[in-house]
Amino acid sequence: MSEQEEQSLITDEHRAIIGVRGEPYPVIVAGEHASRMRDILEDSDPRWADGTGMAPPYALASFGGRPSRNMPFILPNGLLTQQEWRFNRPFRVGEELQAVAYVADIRERLGGRYGHSVLVTSAVDYLDSEGNVVASALSMLTQFDPARAKKEGAE
Repeated sequence: MSEQEEQSLITDEHRAIIGVRGEPYPVIVAGEHASRMRDILEDSDPRWADGTGMAPPYALASFGGRPSRNMPFILPNGLLTQQEWRFNRPFRVGEELQAVAYVADIRERLGGRYGHSVLVTSAVDYLDSEGNVVASALSMLTQFDPARAKKEGAE
């Protein structure tokens, strides 16, 4: 293991942003988006049919779980390597939610295909008008530097 690899790339400034919530931004569950996604997925579940007023849970996925604006980019390249959604209740077509994003965790991985990599987990909570979390998205971005990986001997 090289001396460079043993040194952490995560600084105190990076650690300080973990858990800091961004400003809420509005997200409206649009009926046309829900309908289009249902058609693409060929979902015939009657709970989400036109006219029911209920949106399928995956309608929020079209917003992509927008990451926190203060997400650090420590290494030059990144891959979305994991995403998890949780839905606490159904939501209605036309319902306005407030999305709040934040960095949930920052870790490092030494070695492997991409060499020294940084794993940044961001979260987005979707809140209803009463402040209840109706859905959450957790996304992991694996950041890496191909040039550095080659220098360190990763394949």
